[in-house]
Amino acid sequence: MPQERSEAVVLRGVDFSETSRIITFLCPERGRMACLAQGARRPQSPLSSALGTFNRLEIIYYWKDSRNVQKLGEATVLDRFPGLRADVEKAVYAAFPLEIAYRTAQENEPSFELYDTLVAGLHSFDTWQHDARWHTAWMTMQLLSVAGFSPQIVPDGAATGFSFDSGVTTSGEACDRRLSGGEHAALVALAEAYEACPPPEAGGEAAFGLLRRFTMRQLEAEFRSLRVIDQMFGK
Repeated sequence: MPQERSEAVVLRGVDFSETSRIITFLCPERGRMACLAQGARRPQSPLSSALGTFNRLEIIYYWKDSRNVQKLGEATVLDRFPGLRADVEKAVYAAFPLEIAYRTAQENEPSFELYDTLVAGLHSFDTWQHDARWHTAWMTMQLLSVAGFSPQIVPDGAATGFSFDSGVTTSGEACDRRLSGGEHAALVALAEAYEACPPPEAGGEAAFGLLRRFTMRQLEAEFRSLRVIDQMFGK
């Protein structure tokens, strides 16, 4: 079996046996990839602390075309995002963009742009000092964009509503909800801020609510992360 090396972000992990876990990574070259981490549940294992959700790693794994779960060899932590982990609210909200990456990445398909976007968002969120919903909305907008699910954003003044099927709508188009000027301005700010999360807008709370519903409709999925957010912080 050929040995390969890659950067990776830990998207999720599940227990496989008394001593092992199956870890799902987002890798630039392989997209979404599941690996068996043997011995990772043993406290003395060097893998036990490395494979936490959100961690950015350098991994060595053993690839075999005929299997769906690869074998993990080594994992070296590159980033733990301590500011994200230390803030419960940020950690809970950040699980949503992580789940978006999980659902949009394809197995064994290059995902360089999705990987870079997720990593940049996690770095930004790590030091973010403002509303977690706003930053989550920005990460959601950026991840949807690189995955090919961008909501439509129309010029200021023409916007009248928002559709969970298409995005911002104009007069005469079907919509699920009417938009205020502030809410539209918030969506435009999020869509146009490619390099960094912009300062919070007054319509930030509404923007997060619209984008979460849009994401659920586009990806045709329920999100465990959103249920946790609602349980802890309310809708």
